[in-house]
Amino acid sequence: MPLCYKIMDLPKVPREYVDFALNLVKEVNDPYKNQQNLNPQQEGRIITKGGITYASRTNPRYSMENIMGKWVNDNITEEWSHVSVANNIPSPKTVGQGTPTIHGPHSDQTRSYLLLYLIESTNPDQDTIFYQESDCNLYRKRNTTILDLDTVTEIDRVRIPLYTWVYMNTSILHGVENIQGIRTALHVGFDCDPLGVFVK
Repeated sequence: MPLCYKIMDLPKVPREYVDFALNLVKEVNDPYKNQQNLNPQQEGRIITKGGITYASRTNPRYSMENIMGKWVNDNITEEWSHVSVANNIPSPKTVGQGTPTIHGPHSDQTRSYLLLYLIESTNPDQDTIFYQESDCNLYRKRNTTILDLDTVTEIDRVRIPLYTWVYMNTSILHGVENIQGIRTALHVGFDCDPLGVFVK
């Protein structure tokens, strides 16, 4: 089985940054305001799984670089490309078009690797799932999206606990299922693999 993710033994994020991030996403009335990665290709996706229609969620990100960039430099690495908080929400473009509990399979648009630190979740059984599409390479070009989950095969999954760093290879197709409400996480994105975990 290919290595898709690794739970990392890294310093816990100080509460002051967690609180700042939670307040930041709650103060933004318009989820598209000031976010870093509005991605038309991943907005408004209607996906299917086993003949059931789902309105794929969206994941607006807001910069935390000025707030906790130095902490990341001092405690993890200086080789990041961005530090942000992501607030996974139902897409305003798909209201009423399907159940909004899945963030559909994709490869990331702005990074090849990601350290994710979940800070808020309404239900603990939200699973991050990694996939391979039929007759396609495991590692995909950036911003690849899938609309039909019956064309991909699950290769791994992880139920990410709160306040735990998980390092992911985001060039492998991945998504999240069973998001019943809130899912908020700190993100540290990378163009390279400074932690030396993934070897292709």
